[in-house]
Amino acid sequence: MRNLGYSAALLAAAMLAAAPGAQAQTAPAAEPAKPFEYTPWYERKILPDPISATVAFWSNYRFRGISQTSNAPGYNGSLDFETEIPWDMSVYAGVWASNINFNGGFKPRVEVDVYGGLKGKLFDKKLSWNVQFIGYLYPGSTESQSLNYFEVMPSLSWDFGFMELGGGVAISPNYTAGSGFGAWAFGDVTVPIPIEILKPYKVAAFAHIGHQWVEKNDKFGTPDYLEWEAGVKWELYGLKMFVKYGDTNIRRSACFGGLDWCSAKVVFGVSKTF
Repeated sequence: MRNLGYSAALLAAAMLAAAPGAQAQTAPAAEPAKPFEYTPWYERKILPDPISATVAFWSNYRFRGISQTSNAPGYNGSLDFETEIPWDMSVYAGVWASNINFNGGFKPRVEVDVYGGLKGKLFDKKLSWNVQFIGYLYPGSTESQSLNYFEVMPSLSWDFGFMELGGGVAISPNYTAGSGFGAWAFGDVTVPIPIEILKPYKVAAFAHIGHQWVEKNDKFGTPDYLEWEAGVKWELYGLKMFVKYGDTNIRRSACFGGLDWCSAKVVFGVSKTF
């Protein structure tokens, strides 16, 4: 009986050991360590998301084909906030400022733009849309100058891979200088340069055309006009750069009383985002 009891105990122990869940669990294999990803100093973002800041230098601050600095250099910067929301959309806001110089007795020397809007992507992110609201402010200007104004600017673009096409319209109920209803329609094209050695620099050719309508041309200072530009842009050591040629169809005699703000110019620019 003693031997029989001992055998039964051994058999029960063996059955328990073979039962599911009774065996020791094998620890999962550790994932291989990810390789260290080095980010060059010039590509590192300083400000925490969703905030960014940009500083820029332009050899001539031209707005819709017209110099805002009397053909002198422009120094500007912006502070932006952008965050994603559902349905592949983002909401954003920011403030941008630049030096200006109108020379003709106009007092302001700074332009401040306050903007915000909603943008997103559709159709596998090939279609981009944007609805922007912009307030253009000129601290130091007088009430009689009526330089401050507001615009709504919806726009669309489509990325074909080898080329991106875009366009939109900016509408103001009372354009700058109290010139009444204003509308600016524009179109843009960007073509990446498909040369292997240039791909790290994101080199691309671009072109732009726009038309500005103004209700009260005598108050604005020019007739309705066409403006266009074409150039090349690239990135190097975290800097975004461009060089472009731009012109308008405004005769010098019709450009704010004969000023050289509307004629053809070559402009170079460089910017850095933090």
